[in-house]
Amino acid sequence: MTSTQLNFSRQRNASADSLFRRLLAVAAGAAGLLLLVVTGYLIAYSAPLWAIQSPISFLTSPNWTTGILQADGSILETYGAASPIFGTAVTSLIAVLFAAPIGIFGAVYLVEFAPRRLAVPLAFLVELIAAIPSVVFGLWAVGALSTSLRDSIEWWIAASIGQIVPWLSEDPTSPASDSVFRAGFLLAIMILPMIVAVSREFLRSVPISLREGYIGMGATRWEAIRDVVLPTARVGLIGAVLLALGRALGETIAVTMVIGNAEGIPSSLFLPGQTLASKIASNIGEASGPIQLASLVSLALALFLLSLTISLVVRLSLRRFARITAVS
Repeated sequence: MTSTQLNFSRQRNASADSLFRRLLAVAAGAAGLLLLVVTGYLIAYSAPLWAIQSPISFLTSPNWTTGILQADGSILETYGAASPIFGTAVTSLIAVLFAAPIGIFGAVYLVEFAPRRLAVPLAFLVELIAAIPSVVFGLWAVGALSTSLRDSIEWWIAASIGQIVPWLSEDPTSPASDSVFRAGFLLAIMILPMIVAVSREFLRSVPISLREGYIGMGATRWEAIRDVVLPTARVGLIGAVLLALGRALGETIAVTMVIGNAEGIPSSLFLPGQTLASKIASNIGEASGPIQLASLVSLALALFLLSLTISLVVRLSLRRFARITAVS
């Protein structure tokens, strides 16, 4: 290759690199601009509510009342997000408590113990389940899952843990067919494939030399997993759980179908409740005025801020554990 051809090739590569960097910058700028547009929309369209109610009372009040005619002829309108915030937090927590240990142990089995002829189809099945639409899960939960869950896990929890924890003492065989616990358990099933898939990739990234070196020092296979593999991949495992939590916070259709959408904070997790997403979905068709629309947008703003907080926690936690891992 002559010097002229070499210079031309270098200039072409430099131009391609410059174009690629500009495309990446445009994509990153578009994502940031979209975030600002969504935030501005939520703030602007929720403003009419703040003219009649303070943000503090909106976040702390469990009451949601619209269209009640008072004796003086005025219309009573009070909006409170405490009940859907409670439902969102509880259902997401239930989902993580069930899905996190099962998902991580399932990923450990696929990476460390399952033979290849079994691990490959199982991994494909996990990814396939993650792609199932949420409305399909909701229909399943409304039908067969609700009855099976009520007669097994819910009954056992009410009969054992419910003797100590009042929120779990309600009889799960009561006429209420929907409940906060049922919505949380359904979310656990929905986020489980995400935890398995992400955790599996991080476990596979642990160098095989670390396992073999620890086993060569006399450790058993389980000791190598416990003392080497899991600590090395803990950053990814925590990230997988928190990312799944982020999805659980915003799930709408499936949760709306099984949570009952009842007003107020339930006295038991076996009673109907509501989440931020289900409240918006079930009331958006009935919003008849600017105040009612602003109240629903305010719920969306609260959900947006909650999801943003979770994302920040994920990033800070991953950075912290990454530094700890690097030092150790």
